[in-house]
Amino acid sequence: MPKPTRKSLIQSVERALNILEVVRDSTKSVRAIDIARAVGLSPAAANNIVRTLFIRGYLTQDDHGHYLLGGKSYLLGGAADSWGELRSVAREPMLGVSKKSKSLCFLGVECQSQMIAISIAEGNGPLIVPRNQDWLEQLHCTAAGKILLAAMPPDRYDDFKQCVPLQRFTNKTITDWQELDNEINAVRDKGFALCRDESVFGLCSLGVPVMDSARQHVVAALAVVFSSYYLNDDYQDQMVRLLLDAAATICTNLK
Repeated sequence: MPKPTRKSLIQSVERALNILEVVRDSTKSVRAIDIARAVGLSPAAANNIVRTLFIRGYLTQDDHGHYLLGGKSYLLGGAADSWGELRSVAREPMLGVSKKSKSLCFLGVECQSQMIAISIAEGNGPLIVPRNQDWLEQLHCTAAGKILLAAMPPDRYDDFKQCVPLQRFTNKTITDWQELDNEINAVRDKGFALCRDESVFGLCSLGVPVMDSARQHVVAALAVVFSSYYLNDDYQDQMVRLLLDAAATICTNLK
């Protein structure tokens, strides 16, 4: 293959990458007009690329309409890979949970106020879990997300409340901040989170925290997704024990 040269670069791709780098290097969210100036494009030309990156999830907006890196940018960067050790250590315990529960098991982290599933172990049960390609989910309506919210420092949680609307997905989705606060406090007390029909009607998820090797900080949430039909007290207890055992194994094996 010939060695790439500047002449072989595709202009539109280079412009999109320049925009991502401008947003990445900024210490705060960036206005569209400032992005255009930084990359030397007209506002209209820059806006077309920015909107494309936004729609595809590589950029996101704060409550002022200014731009930040989106979840897909972090997923792409994660392949480089800041989550490599965690993913590797978690793989076998996750497969064990998936096999024993016959449910989908995943490892979720918080990034830009979203839950990103960085590793997935498909279950061998009959349930097919609907999800987008890279599995970016809201924090307030998933068990993994509630675990991650419960682990946030108070100031970070306050920032989340200021910037993120509580979007409704079903009639069970929590959209009241006081109700969510109460739920998150209960998650801290119980040590696990449950969501039933909150993001997709007919689906349940259970999640537990995964601690770092020093057992000081939550580094991820380990969760299973299953049909709401199966949820009862015995099944919940069984799944929580399975998840807690797997999370403890992951913690022990982290460096």
